Amino acid sequence: MYRSGLREEQAEKTRIRILDATLRVIATGIASLSVPAVAREAGVSVPTVYRHFRTKRELLAAVYPHAARRSGLDTIADPHSLDELAPMIRAYVERLDALDDATRAAMASPAAAEVRHATMSTRYERLRKVADSIEPKLPRADRDRITRLLAVITASASLRMWRDHLGLSADELANDIDWIVRSAIAAARSGKPR
Repeated sequence: MYRSGLREEQAEKTRIRILDATLRVIATGIASLSVPAVAREAGVSVPTVYRHFRTKRELLAAVYPHAARRSGLDTIADPHSLDELAPMIRAYVERLDALDDATRAAMASPAAAEVRHATMSTRYERLRKVADSIEPKLPRADRDRITRLLAVITASASLRMWRDHLGLSADELANDIDWIVRSAIAAARSGKPR
């Protein structure tokens, strides 16, 4: 089978153009994302978008990992202990603060809800591994509660609330999240009825 490095490089550049265009379309604040709008913004045809992403859901699922790569969010290691949680949150917040305006607007837009929905199962599984590693001795039901708690308090919308509306620094925010998770774990360890 013939493989062309140049063709693969061009395909990857087109894929990145489509993902960057998707972020820009989402940043416009539209309520729903359309493939034709992405194609127009990227300067490609609708079939080209579908050649790279077979479905709109596949396109949406690729947006967050793309934004994470662009901002360096994907280089932050998940914590494997409670002591690693606050530094990880601090690093994550600092990278969020450094996002360009288009990516920040895209993450805050109504259309970003589609992206969050498309990527939640992957994010949830990652957070389940975090909960399992930071407190493996808790019963599964309690680790599931910790996972759901992490999903809510580490969502970019929650982090923006802490930063933008409450005016907390990255350190204060990381310490608050650490305190919340430690309190939840302590409550689970106590075994008191909930």
